[in-house]
Amino acid sequence: MTEPGAADLDAAVEGRASGKRILRNAASILLGDVAGDIIIAIAIALAAVSLGPAGFGRLSEAQAFMEPFAALAALGLGSVAITVAAQRGSCDGALRGSILGIQLVAALIAAVVGLGAAIATGRSSLLPIMGVLAAGFFVAPITVSALLPYQCDQAIHKRLALPFLVSVVRLGTAYLAFYLYNQPLGYQLSGFASSVAAAGLGVVWARRHYPAKLEIDRAVVVQLLRLGWPAAVLEFVVMAYTKLSYFLLHSAGATVQGEYAAADRLIAPVLGLAAALFVSSLPTLATLSAQHRYEELTTLYRRSIVRTILSLTPVAAAAWLLTGVILRKLVPEYAGAVWPFRILSVGAMFMFLNQMSTSFIIALGKFRLIMFVALMNLVVYIALAVQLIPRYRAVGAALSTATMEGVNTLMQIAIVFWLLREARHSKPPIA
Repeated sequence: MTEPGAADLDAAVEGRASGKRILRNAASILLGDVAGDIIIAIAIALAAVSLGPAGFGRLSEAQAFMEPFAALAALGLGSVAITVAAQRGSCDGALRGSILGIQLVAALIAAVVGLGAAIATGRSSLLPIMGVLAAGFFVAPITVSALLPYQCDQAIHKRLALPFLVSVVRLGTAYLAFYLYNQPLGYQLSGFASSVAAAGLGVVWARRHYPAKLEIDRAVVVQLLRLGWPAAVLEFVVMAYTKLSYFLLHSAGATVQGEYAAADRLIAPVLGLAAALFVSSLPTLATLSAQHRYEELTTLYRRSIVRTILSLTPVAAAAWLLTGVILRKLVPEYAGAVWPFRILSVGAMFMFLNQMSTSFIIALGKFRLIMFVALMNLVVYIALAVQLIPRYRAVGAALSTATMEGVNTLMQIAIVFWLLREARHSKPPIA
């Protein structure tokens, strides 16, 4: 038997090692993404300024309408695959090939349903933009298949150059759109070009480091679909309530949608950091869960909550104070985005915490539970949004989102601690 004191010491040491591994991989993701994100931000700013709030609002509405269907096409298999890979011991060609095959079929279904829904809801004028977005559904699975083994092995550092190269394509094609076709469709074509570049470069890189032949394994397909459907519902519902503001703001006009879109895009860097930590931490968390090392998971979760709050509070405060001055002086046509952004900057801290909590729940294999959480979030958001958005428009949309994310934070923190407590009590004894 292992001495209790020694076991606690080993758990503490291993917990610190796990935390360092997560942070190191997240740093690799951020280092690879930071230059690319800056360049892409310039491309988005070019579109926003050149199109104006109305044109940018039309582009953002089309993107927001199709993004839930893009999530449906992904079927939630990105996070599920990492959990399955931890159980299998590797991210082999059968797993990657099966995911690619499933997602390509799902892309066709999602594209047809999404475009049909656009016609049915009176958005036929946005169909050209939405058609380009639907074409991207078929490119995304290739990128996912190429990226997956790096995520599973926490080896993102091997592809650090890719985000920068893809962003160069995005900025170059955005300038082409500006000079040759300064319309919402032109900038969406720019986004599609960068997606194609990401897929092509991703395949080239993956062949260098992970040359396994991709194949479809029926048993793996069945396992992925059995485990993945709650995650698919989760991602669809999360994207639906995240983008529902644009749908409800439709009657307010494209200018208001453009102002809200500007605020929404300004918080993207914080969400990008959350996504990096999510992608980086999930393989480690899934491995710790598979090994029943729940004490380490509990310690890691507590530390993560404290560090997140301490790190993001001053960022949110600075954003609240500085944004009004920056927007009103540099881009006064977007002055209406100031208060929505201030409110969303508070909500972004909750979003960050929620991403972190979700990674723990998924690592514990509780896909149906996180699906239930997402459905509850949708109910809370709708209850708020139908009252606040018609009255306060973009500000109401931001209030609905931030409040819902705050409720979600309390709910998910309680759930994660409950799951970890139950897991610690039921885990096999240490031999």
